[in-house]
This record gives sequence, C-alpha cells and structure tokens, in this order.
Amino acid sequence: MTDQGGASRVAVLRALWRRGAAAMLRRTRHEVWMRLGGPARALPDRAAPAGPFLPCPAGTLPLETPVLARLLAGVDRAARPVSFATGRPDDAAPWHAVEPYAHGDVRLVWEVSRFGVLPALALAARATGEPRFLDAAERHLAAFLAACPPYRGAHWASAQEAAIRLIHLVAAGLILGGAPPPGGRALAGLLAARVRATFAYERSLANNHGLVCAAALAGAGAWLGTEDRRRGERILAADLPRLTTAAGGFAQVSTRYHRMALDALAFAALAGASLAAPLRDRLAAMAAWLGRVTDPATGQVPRLGHDDGTALLDATCAGPDDARPSLVRATAAAAAPGASPLALAGLGPMAPEPSPGGWADPEGGTAGLRHGRTLALLRLPGGRFPAGQGDIMHLTLMHRGEEILRDAGTWLYNPPAGESDLAGTAHHTTAQWGEADRPVRLGRFLFAAPPRLRHLEASADRLRAACDRHDRTVAVAGDTWTVTDRLAPGATLRWRLPPGTWLRRSDGVEGAAAALGVSADGPVDLRLAQGWDSPRYGERQRIPVLTVRLTGSTRCVVTRIRLP
Repeated sequence: MTDQGGASRVAVLRALWRRGAAAMLRRTRHEVWMRLGGPARALPDRAAPAGPFLPCPAGTLPLETPVLARLLAGVDRAARPVSFATGRPDDAAPWHAVEPYAHGDVRLVWEVSRFGVLPALALAARATGEPRFLDAAERHLAAFLAACPPYRGAHWASAQEAAIRLIHLVAAGLILGGAPPPGGRALAGLLAARVRATFAYERSLANNHGLVCAAALAGAGAWLGTEDRRRGERILAADLPRLTTAAGGFAQVSTRYHRMALDALAFAALAGASLAAPLRDRLAAMAAWLGRVTDPATGQVPRLGHDDGTALLDATCAGPDDARPSLVRATAAAAAPGASPLALAGLGPMAPEPSPGGWADPEGGTAGLRHGRTLALLRLPGGRFPAGQGDIMHLTLMHRGEEILRDAGTWLYNPPAGESDLAGTAHHTTAQWGEADRPVRLGRFLFAAPPRLRHLEASADRLRAACDRHDRTVAVAGDTWTVTDRLAPGATLRWRLPPGTWLRRSDGVEGAAAALGVSADGPVDLRLAQGWDSPRYGERQRIPVLTVRLTGSTRCVVTRIRLP
C-alpha cells in the first residue's frame, strides 16, 4: 500500500492513527458491511413523498429594513429554478454503487441539491407574508425529488449531503414556525435514513462529516419528535470533545469547515436538541476561535485548510464569506438553547470583538496575533489532529478583510487529469525544500504526521513557533509586520500576494495592498513569479508570488511588510 509519492504503509497507518483507534474500527466495520451487501438491504428504493413539505408561516416576523432589503434581493436570485441533472452516467445507479470522484468533481454537482435556499425563502415568507416565497420552496423540493428519486444517483451518494439537506429543511420549518406536515415528515425521514445508513463511515473520518450528521439527526429528531434526537445527542456527546480542543480548535484545521461544524452544532441546539453544559462550553469555545479570526467589519475569515465555499443556514443572504451570522447563531445557541427563528437565521446581538494581542492553540494547530483590523494567522506544526494539507508554518496576513499574505484556497477536490489541487506546500506562504510537501502527501485528503512543535510563544505583539527545519517569528509595530524565518539550508520561501500590479524593488515588491522588503544573512535569489489562487471553489486565477530561495550558507531571512 503506497501513495502517489511512494509513502509507506507505516506512514499511512501513522496518519490514520491520529484520527483515533475508534475511527479506524468504524472504518473497518463500514467496509465489511459494504462487502456483505448491507447498503442494498438498508436502503432499498423508496417512493418520493408528495408535498406540501413545509408548514405555513406562523404570523409575520418583522426584520430591520437593511436586512429585509438584502434578503429580498438575494432570495429572488436564489429562488430561480435550477437543474439537478448531473450529466453523469451513474445518475440512475443505487446510491451505494456511485463512486463520487469517478466522473469529475462531485462537489460541484452537490451544491445545487443542498436545499440552501430554503431558510432564506422561509424567512422571506415570514417577513413579508407573501405566498410566492413558500411556493418557490415547495417547487424546489418537488423538483429535486422528481429529478433525484430517493437513494438513486450522485445526489444520494453522501450521508453528509443528506444531512445538509436535512438541516436546511428543518431550519426552514422552524423559521416558518409551524408543525411539520406529512410530506415534510416523510422527506425528513428519507434524509435521516440516508444519514444513518453510513453513519459509522462518516464518524470514521474524524472531521466535520460525523459532527454535521449527528447535529442534523439531533436537530431533526427534536423537531419531528423521533428517536434520532437521542441518537444524535449521544454521538455529539461522544465525539465533540475528541474533535475539538478546550481553546476552540477543530479536528479539521480549516476555517471553512470549522465554521460549518459550528453552524451545525448551533442548529442542533436551537432546534431543541439537548447539549450538556460541557458541550455548550465547547460550542462557545469554537465560536470564540472563529471570532478571533473574523474581521468584525466585513465578516471575512482568512482561508486556511480545505475551502470549498460551504455555508450552512444563509437565511439572510449574507453570502458564503460573511461569518457574522454564524457567530450570532453560535452565541445564541451557547447562551440559551431553544427554538428562535431570528437566532437560527443568524440575526441578533453580535459577540464582543476579539481582543488584540496573541493567542495560541497548540493542540489544535493554530496561533494568531491581532493588531487593530489586521490578523496574522499561523498554522502550527504538531498538534493532536491529522494534517489535511501541506501547510505547516503557513502564515496568512489579513488587513481590513483582505488577505495580503494568503492560502491558495482549494480550486477542486478532483482536478482534471494532469492537474493538481492546491493543497500542497507550494501553494502556501511557508518554506519548502525541493518539491516535497511538508508533511508528505499520502492520498487525496491524507497527509503524513506533521513535524513536532518545538517552541511556541504568543504575546501582545509577537508570535514565534519552531519545528525541525523552520523557526518563524511574527512581530508587529505600528503599520509594519516583521517576519523572521530561520531555516535549514536550501529552502524556498514564498510570499503569496493579492492580485494586482506589484512593482519590483531591489529588496522586494510594492503594491497598493502592501510593500514587502526582504533581507538575509547571506545570498538569496529573489524573484517575482506567479502562482495559483482559488477565490471560489471551482475557479482559479494567477496571482503574484515573491519567492526567496536561500543559497550558500544563508539561514535567516527577515521580511518586513508595511501596510497602508
């Protein structure tokens, strides 16, 4: 068993072991169940239920004028008819016979079937009393079931996708404020059964998949009065402590998936699931972590780790990149769990703005330093969780909601033949030796165990982290950030910059967003090159990259970034 880079079986097992012994056993159990024909017995074909699927609005829900205007502008665009056709040859195959990545990038296919428009349509129906919004929601659900018969084709291949649909269906019902009609109960039952069918596999991934599925079952079970409530609550109680840290870190070191997991947990609590005090504390800690990396004026969050644009519960049409509704929802869920249409929609009091200065979560693999509206976010080595990208010691610098030093994003999980995704070390603002990723890549979503964290400091104006070959210090004074990198011989540093015009200087570059000056204790090869950047999933563009290749005996590079 070797990967594309010739990684050994031992390296793969070590990486999987970081998910935990229980996760490995669940994966084995799932594979045995699949080989024994369990899927066909568990989920045979079912008839699609008929609507109505959602309750009638329980009275008017007033919204502030700016919120209502944004909602109505966004929901009219989102409510346009969509096609659920995939163009895949396995469209009519049983769900368990579909290989998601066999025919292009399935994530692009799944987006349209997530029922993401339902919460916004429900909120518009409550806010205006106009029947057209509820009619549009019913048409959307009926069109999905007509095009995607239960348990057939790619749209039913993933339990997490079924869980996302279940969250949005139930959230729409809760926002409308009525009891679920028979059609809605039947559809929710189909979705919940799909989640339960491969729950062991989703939990074995030890990431957002299991938490989202458990939260969906807990919240839906609370709304419908089914046993799924207790099942979801039990799994959340077992899994949330091991998938999070006391400082709010999450097992999947990704700002996008951190927010996704937080939204799912908040949904469960606001839908009526019972979360014990320790779980609410973890929910609050996850919200505090997200708040520390969110720009308070724009809601922007820097990209870190996998980023496929997922946004749950965008009921106010704030867009997938505004994390402020998630913070409002999580704050309400941690403080006073229970059904609240406005809180579920992400409307209500904001959490306090994050404090300036440094913070660190070595167990979760991140550290940060905030100065005014500028954030430095550092990906630490070591930690308790598996690495998902080759991003060790990556540094993002976000100023007033714009990433000045940046992660590349994801582009595609399954790129065309001859292309590669953007998870490798070359697509991060860190150091690389030769062409090798740090840590070594073992599979599509699996990397080897990262190097051990050997030193860590976080103070009011300084961060420092060190591992085997890289010691990085980040300091701020006024509008200037200084990054000092002490490196093993032969490294190449990359400073990934925003799109735009950058003028080459003798010691670096200067543009509208920042000026970078580089000095070193020996010779370096300084060049302005290009790299890939993915502003949205499925898209990529070229951006400028300042590369610093150490030559001779050079060991230390100092980079000063002056912000406007």
